[in-house]
Amino acid sequence: MGDSAGWKVEVMKAVGDRVGEDGQPKKEQIELWLQVAADCVKELMGNSLFRDSLSYAPERHYADEHGRDRLYKNTCTSNWWWDIQNKLPFGATVAPVILASDKTTLSRMSGDKSAWPVYLTLGNIDKRLRRKPSAHVTVLLGYILVAKLECFSDKRWSLEGYRLFHLCMKKLLAPLVAAGRDSLMMTCADGEICCVYPILAAYIADHPEQCLVAACQENHCPKCPVPPDKRGEPVFSCLKNPVRVSEILKEAASGDKPQDFANLGLWALHKGVLKDHLVSWATQVVADGSNEHSDLCHFKNGISLVSQWTGTKFCTMEKVFLSVVSGGADEHVVRAVRAILDFIYLAHFEAHTDHTLEALHQAWRDFHTYKHVFIELEIREHFNFPKGHSMEHYEPSIRSVGTANGYNTEHPKRLHIDIAKLAYGVSNKQATYIQQMTRWLERQEAVYCFARYLEWANSQPPPMPAAVPPDLLNHLLSTGFGMPDDHSIAACHPPLPATSTQHHGPSGYHLAKVPAFPSLSVVQMECNFGATHFRASLQDYLQSLTADNIRLASLVSSLLHDLARVSAYKQAKVQLPIIRQVSAHTLIDIIHATPPRLGTSPLHLAKASNMSTILAHDPAAPAHSLCVARVHVIFNLPQQYDARLLGVTGPLAYVEWFTPFHALNTTTGMYVVSPSTRQCQRNTSVIPLAHIVCTCHLIPCWGRQIQCRVVAGDVLDNVDTKFFVNPYLRHHNFVLFRLLCNTL
Repeated sequence: MGDSAGWKVEVMKAVGDRVGEDGQPKKEQIELWLQVAADCVKELMGNSLFRDSLSYAPERHYADEHGRDRLYKNTCTSNWWWDIQNKLPFGATVAPVILASDKTTLSRMSGDKSAWPVYLTLGNIDKRLRRKPSAHVTVLLGYILVAKLECFSDKRWSLEGYRLFHLCMKKLLAPLVAAGRDSLMMTCADGEICCVYPILAAYIADHPEQCLVAACQENHCPKCPVPPDKRGEPVFSCLKNPVRVSEILKEAASGDKPQDFANLGLWALHKGVLKDHLVSWATQVVADGSNEHSDLCHFKNGISLVSQWTGTKFCTMEKVFLSVVSGGADEHVVRAVRAILDFIYLAHFEAHTDHTLEALHQAWRDFHTYKHVFIELEIREHFNFPKGHSMEHYEPSIRSVGTANGYNTEHPKRLHIDIAKLAYGVSNKQATYIQQMTRWLERQEAVYCFARYLEWANSQPPPMPAAVPPDLLNHLLSTGFGMPDDHSIAACHPPLPATSTQHHGPSGYHLAKVPAFPSLSVVQMECNFGATHFRASLQDYLQSLTADNIRLASLVSSLLHDLARVSAYKQAKVQLPIIRQVSAHTLIDIIHATPPRLGTSPLHLAKASNMSTILAHDPAAPAHSLCVARVHVIFNLPQQYDARLLGVTGPLAYVEWFTPFHALNTTTGMYVVSPSTRQCQRNTSVIPLAHIVCTCHLIPCWGRQIQCRVVAGDVLDNVDTKFFVNPYLRHHNFVLFRLLCNTL
């Protein structure tokens, strides 16, 4: 998409089978706007901005020191690169080409303008950078014109559209075919000249377009030759042989009727599996039990009235869906739902090991073990839908080319905004809109490249002034010439920047500079915040700090009086631990501790309390293991006590504990906890804020009957209620409760 590649147009003519008024076959002119694919590869490989994110050779990473649990992340850690590298000459570099295409509509409100962009990127570049549209790592290879093909009859219109697509792709990728066979000499980002073989590694597309690329019918699998009526069964089949498929197509084109032509059918997880199939099956089962638990999720009107589903809504529903159906559905239904959700969460991992891939495969096997319950309940007749069958190919695909987050369809759809939607918006929306879009994109890329150049130029150190020879300097000083004035001294020796100190809180959490509640009385904390045992819990915590020191024990022997003031915060931000399966960067979690508030006027409704449930280290548990608790107050140590002498270096939290992780529900795979009591009172304590690891989510175990009299504001205070610890709140919790549960 830059100047080094450049745009060109190829004009083609389609001669149809319809006859015009002049008695001649109708014709239609088709324009294909494209860039030279080999130049795009050179541009990406030689871009110095990607220098630290490029890989030039395959690698093997391991999660353990013994080298038994292999790690899969980027393309360079996959098996595909190793297989290709072994076939090339020594010293050659592979450029794994990743293509993506997706037809999109350009017109708004009215009109029929569409575009079919084809994108290109390289597997050499780290996937974290490839997924950033602002990094310009994915380039636009060309626009396939969405032709109307009115010169063809209705009988041939669809077939000629398929042929046009393959003809355009042939012209787009022709330079790559020659370069992949003969190699290219190019200067890479590290300044070295390499012999590069650009070879197609992956093609990102939705299922209909995958079938179009593979030249098969949509009721067949584009990857393997499994029969359409066997797609719903766990049948392992080898991948299609591209050479054999080409031979069959040539035989069919010559008039023969090869037997494999019909056998091969020649001619995504959130929505495809969860929403379109699993949700409808499970909700029918739950409806039979007169219990949908719709009040436990964020869809206040239920999920049946949602007209347009987005990725955010899918993820929201996934977090609570298992607990919704657990009480009102058959055990096998619950296990099938659990298997699908586990598969989805495992497939989203940014890094996989042999262990997690085995867990992914086991989740796929579990679904096929329990899926027949939907047939027994007469909800389904078969499971021969394409996206359900595609789950079989996830594990081998991750081992082959890397984790799925580097090849999902979200990135191409996001690129549509910059490369298709905005470009079309600046055109005159007439017949030549594709030409205008390419010209605008070329200018935008030139502006981007010049802006990057200016950033690089400004980051370079200023040139050093030439040194004056000592003899000449002494002569100038002795004669009185060349004596520098104050301004020249200041120019040659700029003043050092003034040093400033800035207070940073302890690593791991962040708080507001000024507490939201600067002066709370003890009575207010006990009544408004629900910290009924605040004084006793704080006393127990302070006494645990004194150990056997009699002097310190005397300082904390007296309880807080009623007039004592405490400063408290509304929330705290904690840094989640870095987990390679989730993210390589630090993520932030927010802990809330806000009391209920009355409406300021009749038009403003009262707001319920917002007090987070957390996972924290329990000082009373063996080895300070993790337990569930609910935060009521985040506060600073009252001034009545000397924090420096006691060794208190940060804020504290008043929490109510839940029972340890001893009870595991084998059907849902979720831990069951309940409010912890001590001497018929809630088990409470004061802990340092640094002991909090993250927030968690508790869902009541309602069973088949919902206690409608219990509202969401006080359900956690009911000591007789048991709760599921939700492992689907976020991927951190999923790793903790599904993969690391034995360490709790």
